Amino acid sequence: MKNIFRVFANDWKRIGRNVVALVVVMGLSVLPSLYAWFNILSNWDPYGSDSTSNIKVAVAYDDTGIDISGMNVNISTNIIEALKTNDTIGWVFTDTSEEAIEGVWAGDYYAALIMPEDFSRDMVSFLADNMTHPEIIYYTNQKKNAIAPKITDKAKTAVQQQVNATFISSLTEAIMKSADIADNIGAIKDSDGNNINKENVSGNSILDILIAKLQVVNTQVSTFDSVLTAVSNIISTAQSTSDTAAAISPDLSVKFDSEKAILNELNNTIGKSNLIDSTIFANIANDINTIQGYMNSVSEIYDDMGYNVADFDNSISQMGSSIANTLELVHNLESQLSDSITKLVDFKSSGTYSLLQTAVAFNTEELASFISAPVTIGTVDLYPIENYGSAMSPFYSVLSIWVGALILVAIIHVKVHPFGGYNITSVQAFFGRYLTFFLIGQAQALLITLGDLFFIGIQCLHPFKFWLAASFTSFVFTMITYSLTVAFENVGEAVAVVIMVIQVAGAGGTFPIQCLPTVYQAIYKYLPFTYAMDALRECVGGTYSWYYWKCIIALLIYVGICLFIGLVVAIPCRKLNATVNKSKEKSGVMI
Repeated sequence: MKNIFRVFANDWKRIGRNVVALVVVMGLSVLPSLYAWFNILSNWDPYGSDSTSNIKVAVAYDDTGIDISGMNVNISTNIIEALKTNDTIGWVFTDTSEEAIEGVWAGDYYAALIMPEDFSRDMVSFLADNMTHPEIIYYTNQKKNAIAPKITDKAKTAVQQQVNATFISSLTEAIMKSADIADNIGAIKDSDGNNINKENVSGNSILDILIAKLQVVNTQVSTFDSVLTAVSNIISTAQSTSDTAAAISPDLSVKFDSEKAILNELNNTIGKSNLIDSTIFANIANDINTIQGYMNSVSEIYDDMGYNVADFDNSISQMGSSIANTLELVHNLESQLSDSITKLVDFKSSGTYSLLQTAVAFNTEELASFISAPVTIGTVDLYPIENYGSAMSPFYSVLSIWVGALILVAIIHVKVHPFGGYNITSVQAFFGRYLTFFLIGQAQALLITLGDLFFIGIQCLHPFKFWLAASFTSFVFTMITYSLTVAFENVGEAVAVVIMVIQVAGAGGTFPIQCLPTVYQAIYKYLPFTYAMDALRECVGGTYSWYYWKCIIALLIYVGICLFIGLVVAIPCRKLNATVNKSKEKSGVMI
């Protein structure tokens, strides 16, 4: 144990006597913190409006508009005016679409939104037969930056949602204004023809009056049905009378003809007879002529009556057919009115009517706003973090600690040379020199922690635990890099770099581990970065149960592995390291 501290004390004596060495040690202590701070600051709020407002996105339109009721309506200009009040993106409004597109090609703009010439026409195409979805053409320069297209994609989606919401809201408001019962009902006439003022009519009274009106109409239809039935009976009687008259008329014709023949014969006989006194003959002849005159008049009347009976019979038949059709229509109307009354009564007692009453009672603008965006998401932040920089501080702090440990093995020798005649064993030399690495590593962790908390001002709910986790992480990381270098020398340093690269990509520091390739999802749980970052995250956002201490314990496992590598595996590797060193010396260019 004494030799361990002798090695440690001897190292610091040499450092203290050498100004350059002292400056180098100070630089080694500060350099990792600068790496952490600059990265955290650069990621402080990259997605906030203050940052994204500097991303230039061109906007232009070729829209010619559409004539509605003699007025030209250009929806693209409305979109432009709305975007001018939106400061989340650096909108640049160009004069022509060609200028906007050329700016994207040249890299002057990250993206461009173009409204084509038929945009307004397509917006109202749903009113015609040839409905066409309106399209905003989006151009993006994906070469200029990897993240910028993701941000401009969000802006594109936001514009699309805003246009859709505005369109739905305007359409709904127009429909509600045209269909609003309270605004459009002027008067409802009662059964006596009196008007009911709309100010006194509520949703319930309107429906009640409508039901009452239908019931009155239904009663009147029933009465009309009875009248039509009576008329139908009268027509049936008239039809029967007409048929009787038609049957009698042939007999009357025969009798008239017979009587006229008898009178003619009698008149001839009297004219030929000389037995009858001429005076009497004259009287009889006059009487016969009078009777014949009557008979002729009756015959003419009969002929006219024959025609009239025929016409009357046709009229009666047509009227009977019309009355039958009318009766059928009246029966159907009566049935439909009864069904309508029943449905209205059922509708009034249903929950749908109550919902409709509530909807009608809404302000049209409020209802339009609701329909355009019916669903809102209530966000409950668990472990809320103020800004993106604070959320990224665990990753960059852990990464800077590893970088600091890596720089140490690159600058400071791990091999202890004999001094003072002490018999220093390999184990004593291992721990004695490691104490120097440990101390500088702790200085690095302390500066990183203090800078994160007080210089940058990250969110941290548990500052002491934050420092403790950083300190323990430095202990583990310096042990890893130191042991690898002791066992494999320059090869060990290279392995430490490879491990760092793997952890930066696959430990879930920037993207969720589920978004990474399957190989990283398989190995991330074995990487020390994972547990070091999680321990710091517990301090930034809030702790959950014993997870913080579980992460600390998990890091201890790597210490045991490193001790085995540095104390056991290093022994058989000494000859291999000596051979490698000789080969490097022969090259004349490698250290």
